[in-house]
Amino acid sequence: MGGGYAIPEFGLAYVRDIRFFDARTDKNRRTDMLVSACYCLSGSPQLYKNPPSTEECILNHIAKFRAFIAAAVANTIGDGSNTYLLLGPIGTGAFGNDVNDIGYAFREVLSSKMMGSNGPIRQAFGNIWFVSTDKWKNNRLEKILSEDGISNVE
Repeated sequence: MGGGYAIPEFGLAYVRDIRFFDARTDKNRRTDMLVSACYCLSGSPQLYKNPPSTEECILNHIAKFRAFIAAAVANTIGDGSNTYLLLGPIGTGAFGNDVNDIGYAFREVLSSKMMGSNGPIRQAFGNIWFVSTDKWKNNRLEKILSEDGISNVE
């Protein structure tokens, strides 16, 4: 790995130059990864107190997502046409966050202008993929983003 940095106020870690190897072909792909967590809404004891309302929780998710999208854009090599943004249904498993809330927070961020962009920040990425072992979550997140005309989503 080639380094990285923490963004502690948003509970993020940015890790650079991770390599994934395919043993069958002996090929590898280099990537950067952001690691993050959402609030644990499952009712079990937590290290930090959750926001008092759903609305505040969603606003905090949006702030976190803006931070990691900005980090991804800032570390993109070239024009982004060969850049894949892989998003997961963060916090929607054991942590109990609602898939719709997470999906709409992603949509809000990807549809907004950031970092002096002339259009939605989603245009900084050649492809946006949702990656989950639960197919229905991928389908739901894709549907939410397509409601806003985001077409480069799989």
